[in-house]
Amino acid sequence: MRAKTTRRFALALMGLLSSCTQSPSDAVDGGASSTGGTMEPGGGGGKTQGGGGTAAAGGAGQGAGGAGGAGGAGGSAGNAAGAGGSSAGAGGSAGGNGGGAADGGSPTGSGGVNGSGGSGASGTGGAAGSAGSRGPDGGDAAARDAGARDARADSPVLDAAATTCNLAGAATASTPTIYVIGDSTASIYTADLFPRMGWAQPLQDYYTAACATIQDKARSGRSSKSFFDEGAWTPIRDALRAGDYVLIQFGHNDEKTDDPTLFTDPFTTFEQFLSIYIDDTIAKRATPILLTPINRNNWNSTNTALDDTHGNYPVAMRQLAAARGVSLVDMTALTKAYFERIGQAATTLLFMDLAAGQFPNYPTGNVDNTHLQEVGARTIAQITLADLYRQRLPIGFLVKAVPVAP
Repeated sequence: MRAKTTRRFALALMGLLSSCTQSPSDAVDGGASSTGGTMEPGGGGGKTQGGGGTAAAGGAGQGAGGAGGAGGAGGSAGNAAGAGGSSAGAGGSAGGNGGGAADGGSPTGSGGVNGSGGSGASGTGGAAGSAGSRGPDGGDAAARDAGARDARADSPVLDAAATTCNLAGAATASTPTIYVIGDSTASIYTADLFPRMGWAQPLQDYYTAACATIQDKARSGRSSKSFFDEGAWTPIRDALRAGDYVLIQFGHNDEKTDDPTLFTDPFTTFEQFLSIYIDDTIAKRATPILLTPINRNNWNSTNTALDDTHGNYPVAMRQLAAARGVSLVDMTALTKAYFERIGQAATTLLFMDLAAGQFPNYPTGNVDNTHLQEVGARTIAQITLADLYRQRLPIGFLVKAVPVAP
C-alpha cells in the first residue's frame, strides 16, 4: 500500500515538473544583480530551483524572486524593513517559466526610501539586488534614485534592460525634469557672449524632449551660500516633483574669502548649504546629485600637472556625499585626469582663451582660464553624462545615446 502511494506521488510530481520546465530558448544566463548600486553578474537562469528574494538587514530593502529553474517553482517577492527605514517598492515575482519581470525594476539595486526590488528579465535567472547600506538621510543613493523615478507612474525608463531613452514626441506630465544649480561654469550665456558657454547649457541636446527636460538654473558668480540667500533656490524647490533630479555644483565662488556674501567654510557652512539643497530635494521625492567643481586651466611651472585651486571644497563634498548616501560625480578628479591626459595646450582650447579676431564678440581676444567656450562646455557635459551612465544611476539611462567620455 505504501509503495503504491509513493508511486502515485512520484507520478504527480513528475507531471508538475513537466508543466514548469523551462524551454531551451529560455535557459539563458541569469540577469544582473546589484549590491549597493554596483552591477554584478547574476546567477544562471533555468539551472536551479528558484528561491524567494531576500532583503538585506540594516537596509530598507526589497528583493525580487529568483528565477524558476527546470522543475523549480518561481521565487516569490521578498519584502522586509531593515533597521532605520522602510521600503515601499514591490519586489518581483517569478513564474514557473523562468522568472517573471519584477515591478519597477531597476539595474541599480534595491533598498532605501521607495526603493523597488531589482528585476529579472522574463526568462532569466539571477538573484535580486540586495539592499544597500543606509546613510543618515534614509537610503542608499542608487535605490533612492530609482524610488523617486518610479514614484511617477509613467516613468520614461521602462525596465531594467533599458540603457537609453528614445521616446518620441513632446514632454508630458510624466517627463522628469533635470535641474542644474551652480555657478558660471555651468550657467547659460546669451548669444552676445558666444562662444562662452556653461557645461549644462547644451545638456538638452543629449535627451529627447519626452525623456527629460533640462532646466539650467545655475547663476554666474554665485556660491552655495549666495544662491540660497538670493532666493534662487526657492522657485526650484517649489517646482520639484517626484522623479525629478537636481545636479548641485558649487565651489568656485565659495572659495572667495574676501567676500562674505559668497564665502563658505568647506567643512561647516559649505556642507550646511549643500545639505539644504539635498534635504529639500529628497523631501519632494526627487533625487539630488552632487558634482565637485571642474578644474581651472591653471598649471604648474612646467605645465605638466594642474594646480589645485579648489582646496578642501571637493574633499568636503565627497565626504558629505558618502555620509548622506547621495550620488556624486567627481568632476574635480575627472577633469584633472582628462586635462592632464590631453595636456596644457589642448586644454587651453576648451577655455575662453581667445586670439584677437577669432570670434566677433571678442575682437581683441580674451584670456580666461575659468570659463568654458562651446567646445569645452560640450566636452565637460559628455564627461558628466558618461560618469552618470557608468555609475548606472537611473538618470544616466535617460540619454538618447550611450554617452562616451572624450
